[in-house]
Amino acid sequence: MNLIGKIKTNYILRSSFGLLVVTLLIKILGYAEKLILAYYYGTSYKVDVYIIVISIILSLFYFFREIIEPGFLNVFVSAKNKGDEQGAWNLFNTGIGLILLITLIITFFTILFPDKVINIMAPGFNGNRLSLSIKLIQIAIPACIFLAISTLTSITLNSQKIFVLPASGELVFKGMIIICIIIFYKDFGIVGAAIGIFIGSIGRLLMHLIKLYDKINLRPVKNNPTYIKDVWKLTWPLLIGVSFSQIGSLMDNVFGSYLQEGAISALSYAKKIVELPVVIFPYILSIVVFPYFTQLSIEKQIDKLRTLLADSLKWIVIAFLPIASFFIIYSVPIVEIIFQRGAFNSESTLLTSTPLMIYSLGLVFFAIETILVIFYYSNADTKTPVSVGIVCVILHIMLSWVFIQWIGYIGIALAYVIQKVVKNLILLYLLRQKVCFNNRGIFIFLIKSLFSSLIFIVLLALSKALLFDKFNQSVYWEIAFMLLNIAVIGMLYLLSLKLLGIIQIKKILSA
Repeated sequence: MNLIGKIKTNYILRSSFGLLVVTLLIKILGYAEKLILAYYYGTSYKVDVYIIVISIILSLFYFFREIIEPGFLNVFVSAKNKGDEQGAWNLFNTGIGLILLITLIITFFTILFPDKVINIMAPGFNGNRLSLSIKLIQIAIPACIFLAISTLTSITLNSQKIFVLPASGELVFKGMIIICIIIFYKDFGIVGAAIGIFIGSIGRLLMHLIKLYDKINLRPVKNNPTYIKDVWKLTWPLLIGVSFSQIGSLMDNVFGSYLQEGAISALSYAKKIVELPVVIFPYILSIVVFPYFTQLSIEKQIDKLRTLLADSLKWIVIAFLPIASFFIIYSVPIVEIIFQRGAFNSESTLLTSTPLMIYSLGLVFFAIETILVIFYYSNADTKTPVSVGIVCVILHIMLSWVFIQWIGYIGIALAYVIQKVVKNLILLYLLRQKVCFNNRGIFIFLIKSLFSSLIFIVLLALSKALLFDKFNQSVYWEIAFMLLNIAVIGMLYLLSLKLLGIIQIKKILSA
């Protein structure tokens, strides 16, 4: 069976392909947003302010998402498997009511006391940065209501094996931000982006309601006490862990608010580049396999569960070792090609390319974390990743404070990478208590993969050092050279993996 036929007949592959298309469109819009911001505002304080404000909004969104998905999905699926359809949907509606109440309180408090919120989230802001932050947060904060509810509607659709529609809601969200930035640029400047956040959040939820509008009931419903107890059992550790996780992310902005203008922007632009490959493969894969992990765990199919996990991690490592190497070696040209135009000048490029190199060092670990965490969650174990995450967040904050004194804003990126590496190594080590892997096989795989990657790195670095300057007459020549370079050396990388027995190319193409 060829690859097209495999996609048509295999539901996981078909769902992954659909998600891949939608996610690529989302990432294109995400990059378009950054490109427009870079063109209009470069690495100015206006972008720093916008990033702080949207970080506050998205932190609330991520907080609800990380709490709701593991606890709700497991209990919701279990209720439906027992045939208790009404009980499952009562749980869904109770969740909506609770989210609505909490986010309304947060919204009203922020609108009434925006200065207090900004002083907590960006204490280094003053003058124009402070006044602009207050204006943007008052406009954008109602978005947290719709975004938080959409976390529940999204995971509910996923539990029914509907993946593309909820992902499409993000297209609306990103699209509205871009449209509003452009439309309101002349009259309102960066305020237009805040308007886009609010309108886009409504659009995101409305997309989900296409399939769920007839399931929503805001009137009080009767819940099975066992379901509530099970949800709380899975959720309470996350309340602590996710809080620490979001504090860790927000602390980057707190530290950045005291640094030079453009530091927050540069870190954001660099992280945006690094996030692209993580979202294209591991994140999409995690969305699709999460329900399957959960189902296999509930049904106690341990062998299938172990195989699915091992295959997921294997392909992530194979794919991301060369990608990380490419980002490190070509960091400056990548930033130049993507961002350097308009207000984003050569100084902005240098400001951004250095953290890009640092973030790239941890790219493999960023990628495998998405699979490791959802594997723990699917096995109804929220305590382990939460406990590890708390320790690593504390490590991240401490390292950021130390490194900033030493290497400035780059220290924030370095601290982030180190804590992610530590977190994933601990999770992998603790995983041996849940899944019995072939340790010798894993060691051989890693040695062979690293050897192949070393060949890739050496060839890529040599070709850049010897040939790249001859192709820098224009951006198009640079892009063509890099694409040809990585394609040729990438084929050699795959060939080395085949010769070492790590992959079977024929099997990949014909399975």
